Amino acid sequence: MDRSKLPHLQGRRFDVETLQYDALNLARQADKGPTFLRHHGRIAYVVMTQDLFDELWPDQRRAWSVDEMPPHILQLLEQSLKEAWTSRPEASDV
Repeated sequence: MDRSKLPHLQGRRFDVETLQYDALNLARQADKGPTFLRHHGRIAYVVMTQDLFDELWPDQRRAWSVDEMPPHILQLLEQSLKEAWTSRPEASDV
């Protein structure tokens, strides 16, 4: 992805120290684009959604454990396993 297509950083900066109060607002803002998260007044993290991260940094070698797998990736895995199972010739006999 070239730089002209990168999403703009969102305006409001959130602090780790007050995250328990701002978590929902942070999630909403991160859904619109990358958002800064500060720790002790300094920018420490950039928060973004999984879909945006995959678009910015595609990596076909990325592997997820079952515990950390995002729900939509798990749904894609289940769907592909079902399609693979039903496409087998002996599956129609069961």
